Amino acid sequence: MSTSARIVLSDGREFRGKLFGARGRRSGPLIISASATGYEKELTDAAHAGAIVLFTTPHIGNTGLNLAEAGVDSLAAAGVIARDPVSRSSSAHAAVELEDQMRQDGVVGICEVDTRAIVRHVRGRDMTATIVSEED
Repeated sequence: MSTSARIVLSDGREFRGKLFGARGRRSGPLIISASATGYEKELTDAAHAGAIVLFTTPHIGNTGLNLAEAGVDSLAAAGVIARDPVSRSSSAHAAVELEDQMRQDGVVGICEVDTRAIVRHVRGRDMTATIVSEED
């Protein structure tokens, strides 16, 4: 049984995709990260606590995570939106895979969505997002 997920924006617009990370429901302000690198910093930044982070870079997770090197114990973000997360990191410095840490910290994510369409839709507007995992 696969698990699908959906994003519901504060204006009612919905996007469907596949679960990435923990199961559940998380809501928060939508933050768009256009950085080509640094997803670990975006997800652990205390300023992003409780936020839903949308990554415009298609692939995240390629370097895994090493929270000890980042000086934190857990992810701060409540949710993650990514197009094509990488399931296995390629860095020798990685202590854990991104999705495994998301599950451990209760961070709900969605992947296989058109992140460009979401960015175009929300551009210039403050928006909150809710990510919901659903059983198919």
